[in-house]
Amino acid sequence: MGEAALEGLKGVELVNSGFHNFKETNTVWYNPALINIDEMEKALKDAGTYLGTAK
Repeated sequence: MGEAALEGLKGVELVNSGFHNFKETNTVWYNPALINIDEMEKALKDAGTYLGTAK
């Protein structure tokens, strides 16, 4: 579900989705000149899938 919220955002190049401890995890490759972490977090929050960010 989080993968769908991130794919298609300008600057997001690749989203690799998986699971860890029964929670979806997403590894995101992105262009920081086009999108930042706050914008991606907002997209996840808007989709109701945000639990936290590991940087």
